Amino acid sequence: MSNTVYQVEKRSDLKAKKLRREGYVPGVVYGKEYKDSLPLQISLQEANKLLKDNTKTSIVKLEGLEKPINAIVKEVQRNGATFLPEHIDFQAISLREIITVTVPLHILGEENLQHRRLLFQPNLQELVLTGPAEDLPERLEFDVTGLEFEDKVFLSAIPMPEGITVDAEEDALIGIV
Repeated sequence: MSNTVYQVEKRSDLKAKKLRREGYVPGVVYGKEYKDSLPLQISLQEANKLLKDNTKTSIVKLEGLEKPINAIVKEVQRNGATFLPEHIDFQAISLREIITVTVPLHILGEENLQHRRLLFQPNLQELVLTGPAEDLPERLEFDVTGLEFEDKVFLSAIPMPEGITVDAEEDALIGIV
């Protein structure tokens, strides 16, 4: 979980286009405890910091509303030309709540393969994990340092945190050298 607290505000009555011109990014928080979604706004600087410092599985703390909210970033809409965020959807969560998220795979030791003129060809870039929010990793890492030509890496070779399940077959091919 990220230790940084991000300041948000209850959304003003301004239209989204005008909000963006004034340096804010409109957003929304939804979750089990909210009957309707809760509209909010976050400064563009704060939004860029949030998106740069966290992954989609990071639990972030939002303050500035009635009470602090633990949430994950569910979706980010970006401007096609400037790539600046235009809208952010947050999902409010409890730390013990069972959630499903997509987690990226991070390959370690590729430079050692390249020294031996080998290349690791990934078959999967990310996995869908289910488990308690506070136990979900931000990314899954595995090392390919000692692999040889035509060695295969299967899902069963990646250590999984306790209490976390993967939405894939155990013999799913992660990649090949």
